Amino acid sequence: MIQSFNLKVGSGRYVVETIAVLCGNDLNVTIGGGEKYHIGASAIAVPRLEFKDGKKRTASTSVICVQGHREDELSYKAAKYLSTALDCTVTVTVGIHVDNIKQEEFQILLDNVNNLLDSIIENVNKIKS
Repeated sequence: MIQSFNLKVGSGRYVVETIAVLCGNDLNVTIGGGEKYHIGASAIAVPRLEFKDGKKRTASTSVICVQGHREDELSYKAAKYLSTALDCTVTVTVGIHVDNIKQEEFQILLDNVNNLLDSIIENVNKIKS
């Protein structure tokens, strides 16, 4: 059964929102935010054990970025984080834009995205339990 939920962190120029869709055990996440929502980059992560010791969980992750956009690192980190934490295949599409953003504003957005990711994990764990 497909289940979904929406979450929002922050407000104004610093808002980030998600719609997360559980597809069986897997998860599809779209994150938009700032002043202009769009598709900037998509990543897919598949959980696996570390090659070195075979005990620690991580995820193999691949990214496709729209030319001229900079969400590739954010979608990569988000997909890897969620896949590792939830032990499932995860896709994350990110599009966040704020005109003339300053470094301190960028950090606010990153903090909001990190809080959003933690909330996604909490919600998925509630649904699965």
